[in-house]
Amino acid sequence: MTDIDMAWHEEGICQTTDPEIFFPDGGGGGNAIKVCDGCPVKRRCLEHALTAGEDHGIWGGTTRNQRRRMTKAA
Repeated sequence: MTDIDMAWHEEGICQTTDPEIFFPDGGGGGNAIKVCDGCPVKRRCLEHALTAGEDHGIWGGTTRNQRRRMTKAA
């Protein structure tokens, strides 16, 4: 099994934000998406989510459904 390099995560704004907003009930996530907008590792976070198949939460400023559409389109 290969270890996934998540060192970039330490630079994310999410490290100083309540983690609950990134895993909203009902799939919304508007507040988390706003936080992600200013994050220096937003792109890397999204790349991770798409590569790792993250199915829950807000990653790289996207919802689960947005990531599913991206994966299907690719």
